[in-house]
Amino acid sequence: MRRTLRGLSLAPLLMLTTVWVLLMGEVTVGNIVAGLLVAFFVQVTFPLPSVTLGVRFRPIAFLILSVRFLWDMATASIQVAWLAVRPGPVVHGVVVDLRLRSDNDLFQTITAEMVALVPGTVVIDLDGSRRILTLHLLDVTTRQQAEVIRHRVLAQEARVLRAFDPDPEAVLNPRRRREVTGG
Repeated sequence: MRRTLRGLSLAPLLMLTTVWVLLMGEVTVGNIVAGLLVAFFVQVTFPLPSVTLGVRFRPIAFLILSVRFLWDMATASIQVAWLAVRPGPVVHGVVVDLRLRSDNDLFQTITAEMVALVPGTVVIDLDGSRRILTLHLLDVTTRQQAEVIRHRVLAQEARVLRAFDPDPEAVLNPRRRREVTGG
């Protein structure tokens, strides 16, 4: 949204006005004018910095990301449900650290949230500056099982990057970036 006058923007002005009118409980000219004044005051008193997301939306990659995410959630839900009701020993978990490829906070957060929403994985920490995602994994007892989960998380990150990053291959294939820049 374009900035108009000293940090004012039309969308937040209308949104704040709408919230004000809803809080007042009735739509009147007085409530709308008061809402506009409050919205103006809030924007002038508490200006927000402009945010550049640096996102390029790719619908087909987003569809692939969404379908795979839903598949992961469904299969993991069945696995966790089985672990909860099956007879046998208590299920143990393990904590693992893995390094993400993207240094973009937004893409790291999207990846971490999507991983956290899949049953059987809990995000303990995301260190954005070091690109370290710390996970608790359910029912993982061998290094090979942890490696499979690690590959799944990195594949999820790759799908996120392909859906939203302006140049995903530069992140996913660092050699390409060095060749292009001549480094």
